[in-house]
Amino acid sequence: MKLQQGELLISENGRYYLVVECSEESVSLKRVNGYTLFSCHPGFLDRSFRRVSELKQKPST
Repeated sequence: MKLQQGELLISENGRYYLVVECSEESVSLKRVNGYTLFSCHPGFLDRSFRRVSELKQKPST
């Protein structure tokens, strides 16, 4: 998943996170309405997070 600073993600457990910083090796996220800030490998994001915009798209019929 290619990310940009400011994008909004949702985790598997339904919590929202804002992309604070990203590079090829690391992505930093801050929990929305919280104080949690952490960094992780982009591969972890691919498995555990989705873009909020992806959830709003309707499947084509």
